Amino acid sequence: MKFSYSLIKKFAPGKYSKEELIRAFNTYSFEAVDLGGDVFEIPNTAIAHRFSTGSSHLGVAREAAAIFNVKYIDPTLKKVNFDFKDRGVFKINIKEKDLCLRYSATYVTDVKVGSSPKWLKDVLEACGLRSINNVVDIMNYVMLETGQPLHAFDADKVLGGIIVRRAGAGEDIETIDGNKFKLSEDILVIADEDRPLAIAGIKGGKHSEVSLNTNKLLVESANFEGVGIYKSSVKLGLRTDASVSFSHDLSPEEEVARMKRALMLLKEICGAKIHRTDDIYPKKQPKTAIKFDLEKISRIIGVKIKKIEAQGILAKLGFSFSKNLIIVPALRNDIEIIEDIAEEVARMKNFNELPAIPPSISMIAGREDEIVLIKEKVRKYLTAVGYSEVYNYSFVSEDRTKISPSEVFGIKKPVKLANPLSVDLAFLRNSLAPYLEKNLKDNLRFFNEVRVFEIGKIFGDVVSGGGGSVIEKTILGIAMDGKDAFFELKGLVDGLFADLGLVDWLMPDLDIESDLLRSRESLKIELGDNNVVGYIGILKNSSHGAVLELDLEKISKAVIEEKEYEPLSIFPSIDRDISILVSSDVRVGDVLEIIQTADPEHVDDVDLVDFYQDEKFGDKKSLTFRIVFQANDRTLTDQEVDRELEKIVAFLKDRVGAEVR
Repeated sequence: MKFSYSLIKKFAPGKYSKEELIRAFNTYSFEAVDLGGDVFEIPNTAIAHRFSTGSSHLGVAREAAAIFNVKYIDPTLKKVNFDFKDRGVFKINIKEKDLCLRYSATYVTDVKVGSSPKWLKDVLEACGLRSINNVVDIMNYVMLETGQPLHAFDADKVLGGIIVRRAGAGEDIETIDGNKFKLSEDILVIADEDRPLAIAGIKGGKHSEVSLNTNKLLVESANFEGVGIYKSSVKLGLRTDASVSFSHDLSPEEEVARMKRALMLLKEICGAKIHRTDDIYPKKQPKTAIKFDLEKISRIIGVKIKKIEAQGILAKLGFSFSKNLIIVPALRNDIEIIEDIAEEVARMKNFNELPAIPPSISMIAGREDEIVLIKEKVRKYLTAVGYSEVYNYSFVSEDRTKISPSEVFGIKKPVKLANPLSVDLAFLRNSLAPYLEKNLKDNLRFFNEVRVFEIGKIFGDVVSGGGGSVIEKTILGIAMDGKDAFFELKGLVDGLFADLGLVDWLMPDLDIESDLLRSRESLKIELGDNNVVGYIGILKNSSHGAVLELDLEKISKAVIEEKEYEPLSIFPSIDRDISILVSSDVRVGDVLEIIQTADPEHVDDVDLVDFYQDEKFGDKKSLTFRIVFQANDRTLTDQEVDRELEKIVAFLKDRVGAEVR
């Protein structure tokens, strides 16, 4: 944005050169660049956070007056003398009060339209604007002075009054530059009783533009909601100085004062006579007041500052005081909290002169977060064996919470959201499995086998009636659909636990009913003494799908507890396979538990290696287990292993009626 040095000096007179002004702005206020002659520039990026003060000559002049400690002259404070007590023949009707926050209009007569005086042309040219005629030039000049866009209509071409409304479907307008635009119902327009006269906050229309034949004006000063103006500007592809200004949410408070500035110049330059201004201001901008906490300001800045010094700085920038409150100027919509006040004080003291004090913080020894390490190990292991990670929503429907076997993790009741996005997303998930099942179904359209996993939070109430303690757990969910999916996942657990360093786990029967899993074909996963860390099961609504979930927080704790040195046995192990026929009702988990609790002295590990069911077996199924025998003090003999194997077989025959094949 371009500025005239001579105009700044007019509002903040003092003994400083243009070079000194630019250097001071770069130190205290804005980035500024010398463009030669009377002009300097402040880039839009430098004023983005302070558009209200950095986009007008008066705002920039106030900064200069504060920096150089000189008088600040505000021409908008001068009193204007109205020639008529009435408001003229026009009425204002704001139909969209949420989009037009304030609208002021003044009826002006006896206007002599012609060329502008040289001083006015020079300022406009310096700031990159061309002279049109004295009326249009005055509107542009006041915008340069105050930052407020204004517009003048030829009053003889306004029928009945001003209506601020949305455009009608199919309405169009020709703007003052001759371009035609098709309008839509989401675009705000300034209209009379017959047609749109201007695109609100963006550009005036050709029909009511001021010409050399004009002698009556309707001068407009308005304030529009910024987002609406920005959207309209983008939709129409029409970017103007006015649209940029309004898009930054200008304050409506000073609007009439800026209007009066334009009226004074119309009287002075055009010999105009003016009626009283009609001002519609439905909802006034509230004042912003911040507690004057001098101690906190000093703490933020890093140096102790006296109250009189802080007040002096703030007063120069337009702030006022009431008891122990700082009253923020209406234009400064960037000031909201005490930290903003501290910044104003600090920059005017000069950031470069503040002492450089390193922050004082307590130091603690670095440590590794075990759950993070576990997550990374799990991801590395699963991706290495061909599983793809997925991310699902944390919000689910009530139906999905009902099918989950969440009781495995101590969850009695799902948690309902207070303000759900929709009925389908009204609860926090209490399991990863329902969405993983959906992932399998979605991907089976493209692949014969699908392998996915997810690491995420689940939530739930630990009291069945609700209103208890809500918990959240970090869970690993793994799902597969393909041949022998259940056995692959079981082997995956073995490999994953071995990779994590866990050596003691069981897979007894899962005695929880679930609409997600097949009855009597699911197992709990336990570490040590009834420490349930998850489950594995076959999906009920899938021919080959299986799923498992593991509590990574419990596993992480178990991994930490097992971090102790245990030497490997120097003696070889002996493997024996045993194949048995059992009733179809017997669960694999029950058989595993019987083998592990049969009290053989040297059983080190038991794994299911084969499962077979065929019509020739009738109502029975074939299971093959591999049992590993090992001693820590000697090499076992075949006779010792045979005796222990006989004990296991006898136990299986007694408990489940097993037949050895």
